[in-house]
Amino acid sequence: MKKPEGERQDDIIAAARAVALRGGLETVSARTVAAEAQLSSGLVYFHFGSKDGLLQALLRHLMDTALDGPRRGFGQNLSADEAFFSMVANEVAGLNEFRDEADLLFQFYFFRRGTEFRSTINAGLNAYSESMKDVTDRFALEKGLAPDAFRSSLLALIQGAAVDAVRRPTEFDSEQIIQIIQNFSATTQDLNRFT
Repeated sequence: MKKPEGERQDDIIAAARAVALRGGLETVSARTVAAEAQLSSGLVYFHFGSKDGLLQALLRHLMDTALDGPRRGFGQNLSADEAFFSMVANEVAGLNEFRDEADLLFQFYFFRRGTEFRSTINAGLNAYSESMKDVTDRFALEKGLAPDAFRSSLLALIQGAAVDAVRRPTEFDSEQIIQIIQNFSATTQDLNRFT
C-alpha cells in the first residue's frame, strides 16, 4: 500500500538520520538511505532531488527537534528566577534526549564546511537565542547584568553541555549542570551586593 508523500519523506529522513548516526554524514547517500528505508534509490531522489537535498532535509529536521527553545510567552506567569531556572532545566535536561541530534548538528557544522549548512545552523542558533530573550533579559536586568552578554554566556554554557553530552554520554549529568547554574546565580547576587 502506498504511503502519503509526507509520511514517505519522514521515513526517508529517519533512515538518513540512522545512517548518519551509524557512520557519519559522509555515509549518507541515496543508496545507503534507500537500503535503510527499504525503498528504491529512485524514491529518495524523487523526494529530495540529490544528496544535498536529502542532507538539507535532515538538517531542517534536526533544527526543528533540537533547537526549538522555549515557546513564546514561556514563564510570563512566573517570577524572573522561576522562569529562568525552569527554562534552563528544560533545555539542559533535554540534552540527554537530543544527544544524537546534537551530534549530527556538530557534524554538519564542523565536518561539512559548505556555507549552506553553516548558514542554516547559524540562523537556527540565532532563532534559539531569540526564543530565550524575554526570559534571560528579565532575569539579567533583575540581577544587574548586561542582557545580551548574559544570554550569550548562557548559550555558550548550554552548547558546551551539548558537546559534553555527545562526548561523554555515560558521565553527562544534566542535574549537576542545572545545580551549578543555580549556584552561579546565587554567587552573582552575592557579588552584586559588594560592587
